[in-house]
Amino acid sequence: MTISTEPAHTIDPRTFRDVMGHYPTGVVLVTGMLDQQPIGMVVGTFSSVSLEPPLVSFMPMTTSETYAKLRQAENLCINVLAHDQSSVCRTLASKDPEKFHKVDWELSDYGAPQIKGAVAHIHCRLDQEVEAGDHYISLCAVDDLQVVRSVTPLLFFQGGYGGFSTTGMAAYLDEELISAVRVAEAARPQLDRLADTHRCSAAALIQIDETAQTIGASSYGGSTEMDERIGVRIPLIPPLGEAAVAWSPQQSQRWLDQIFPQDEEVIFGYRQTLEKVRDQGYAVARIGDSDQEGYVQLSEALREYGLGELTPVREREVRRVFAESHRYFGGSIGTEETGLNIASVVVPVFDPAEQSLRNSGLVLRLGNLPQGVDAETVAHWVNDLQQAADEVRDTLGSVAQRDFTRYRATELRGGA
Repeated sequence: MTISTEPAHTIDPRTFRDVMGHYPTGVVLVTGMLDQQPIGMVVGTFSSVSLEPPLVSFMPMTTSETYAKLRQAENLCINVLAHDQSSVCRTLASKDPEKFHKVDWELSDYGAPQIKGAVAHIHCRLDQEVEAGDHYISLCAVDDLQVVRSVTPLLFFQGGYGGFSTTGMAAYLDEELISAVRVAEAARPQLDRLADTHRCSAAALIQIDETAQTIGASSYGGSTEMDERIGVRIPLIPPLGEAAVAWSPQQSQRWLDQIFPQDEEVIFGYRQTLEKVRDQGYAVARIGDSDQEGYVQLSEALREYGLGELTPVREREVRRVFAESHRYFGGSIGTEETGLNIASVVVPVFDPAEQSLRNSGLVLRLGNLPQGVDAETVAHWVNDLQQAADEVRDTLGSVAQRDFTRYRATELRGGA
C-alpha cells in the first residue's frame, strides 16, 4: 500500500506548531567531540526505537549547522536533562561560542561530553540517517546507558520548559509549607499590633522554595477586608520580592537569573534596586495617580499565579505583567514628598543566629495603606515595621527556635 505524504489541504505552519505544542516532549542534549572541541544541540524529538538491537533516534533540522558538525563525531551522548536544568538547557541552546564553559560537564569513557546532574546518559553512535521533509531521522546504535539522577525530566510544552508533577498541586510542598507557616505565626502579635495601629493589612511572607514565598500569617485592621489567603504562592521574580532576597548574594543571583531574556542593562538596573533596598533597609511599592489600572492587572496576575501551575503560554503572559510592573517597585521616599500613594512597605526579618545581617526567609509587609500621605507618615510606617521585625527576630531565636531550626533545615530553602 502506498501512503500519500501530501496533506488534504494546505496546513498553516503556525497552526501546525501550535497544535503540536499542546503535546509535551522530553528535552535532551545530544553531544559529541569534533577537533577536540565539545559540540551539542538541544532537541525535543528524542525517542526509543528498538530493543533488539538497541536503537534510539532524534530528529534534527536538515539546515542545522550544529548537526552538520555533530554527525561527524565518532561517538555521541544523549543527555536526558532534569526538570531543574532549564537554565542549563537555555545556555546550551544558545549560539554562545563559550556556552560549554558555562555548564558542568565531563568527557565520558566513550569520548563524548556528558552533562553533570542529568537524569541519564545514553552513549551511542550514528547508525542511519533518513531524510524526512525538513528534518532528518537520525538512528543511533546504543553502546551503553545509565540513570545518573533519578528525578523528573525536563519537558517542553507550548513553547516553554517545565517539569512533571507526580502528586499534583494539592500535595505540593505540604510538609515544607506547614513548617514555614509555623515560623510565620511567630510574628502574630506584631502583625495584629501593626494592623490595628495603622488600620491596614499586615502580613508575614516566608520563602518556600527558590522562586516563591507564601503568606504565612496575616492580620487586618480598621475596615480592611481580607484579600489574601494563607499558603498562596507569591513569586520571587523581578521586580517582586526585593526585600526577601537583597541581603543574600546567592538568593539575589537566583532572583536575577529569573529575568528573561538576560538583558545586561535590565540586570544592572535590578542590581541597583537591590543595593538601594539594602542601603535604606526597606522596599516600597508606590502607585502613581494614573497607574491604578496597571496595579489592578498586577494583582490579577499575582492571583492567577497563586492558584497553581500555569501552562507555559499563561506563564509567559503572567511574567510579562510582572516585568511591566517594575515601575511600582525599587523606589525610595524623599523627605519632603507629599501626596504619596503607597501600595506596600516590606522589611526583612534577619536570622537570629547570625552576627551580620542575613536573610531568615521571612519578611513583614504592610498593605492596604491610607493614600495621599506625606514622607513623615511613610517613615513612621517603616520604623514601626522594622521594630516589629527586630521583635520577631528575637522570637525566632527563643520561643520559636525549634520551628525556625526545622524550617531552615529543609532542602527547599535553597541556601537562604
